[in-house]
Amino acid sequence: MIAASTSRFAEAARVVAVAAVAFAASGCFTLQRDHEALAAKNDALEKTVDTQKQELAAVKADIDATRQRLDNALRANADTGNDVMGEKARLNALVGRMDEASHSIDELRKELASTRGEIDARLDEMKRTQEASQAPKPPPVTIPADKTAHFAAIEAAYAQKDWGLTRTLGREFVNRYATDEKADDVYFVMGDADLKDGRPASALGEFNRVLKATPPSNVLDKTLFAMGDAYLAMHDCANARLAYDSCNKRFPKEKLGTDAKTRVASIDHPTPGMCAPP
Repeated sequence: MIAASTSRFAEAARVVAVAAVAFAASGCFTLQRDHEALAAKNDALEKTVDTQKQELAAVKADIDATRQRLDNALRANADTGNDVMGEKARLNALVGRMDEASHSIDELRKELASTRGEIDARLDEMKRTQEASQAPKPPPVTIPADKTAHFAAIEAAYAQKDWGLTRTLGREFVNRYATDEKADDVYFVMGDADLKDGRPASALGEFNRVLKATPPSNVLDKTLFAMGDAYLAMHDCANARLAYDSCNKRFPKEKLGTDAKTRVASIDHPTPGMCAPP
C-alpha cells in the first residue's frame, strides 16, 4: 500500500517537472522568435539606409556635374539666357531631391535607433530569462497582503539596493493595484532599479509607463531626467538630449530642471566616446 502511494507521488512529481521545463523552454523560444524578428527588421532598415546613402551620393555627383556645365555655359556665354535659366532650374530640382533624400535618411536613422533600443530590451529580457532558468531559485518572496505594507516593502528593497526584489515586489504591486495613485511611483522605482542595475533599455520601458499616467505623474520630473540618464548610458545622445531638454522646459525652477540644462550643455560638447556614432 505504501509502495503504491510512493510510486504515484513520484510519477506526479515527474509530470510537474516536465511541465515546468516545457513552460520555460516555450518562453525562451517565444523571446527568441521576437528577437529574430526585430533583428531582421533592423537589418532591413540598415540596408535601406545604405541604399539612401548611395542615392544621395548619386544626386551629389549629378549636382557637381550640373554646376560644372553651368560654369562652362557662363564662360562660353552662348545662349546665355536660356542655358543659364535651364541649368539653374535643374540645379534647384536636384538640390530639392538631395534635401528629400537627407530627410529620409534622418528618419530612417531615428527608426533604426528605436529598433536597436527595442532589440537591446529584448536581449536583456532573454538574458534574464536564461539566467533565471539556470541559476538556483531564490527563496519565495512573501508579498504583503496589505497595500500600504506592500508599498513600504518596495521602498525598503529599493533603499537596500536589492534591485531584483524591488522589481519583483513592484511588478506584483502594479498587477494588483493598476489604478492606484501609487502605481506611477512604483513604475519609476522599478525603472530606476533597472537603471542602477545596468539595464537602461529595460528602465526605459518602465519610465514610458510613467509618461502615460493621467493626470501627469508626480514623479514626471525624476522620470524625464532618469530617461536622459538611460539614453546616455546607451550612448544615444540625441534622445538623451530630448529627455533632458523636456525636463528643463517643464521644470525650469526646480533643481532637476537646472541639472538637466547642465546635461544638455555637456551633450552639446560631448567627450570622446560619450555618444554613439551616427
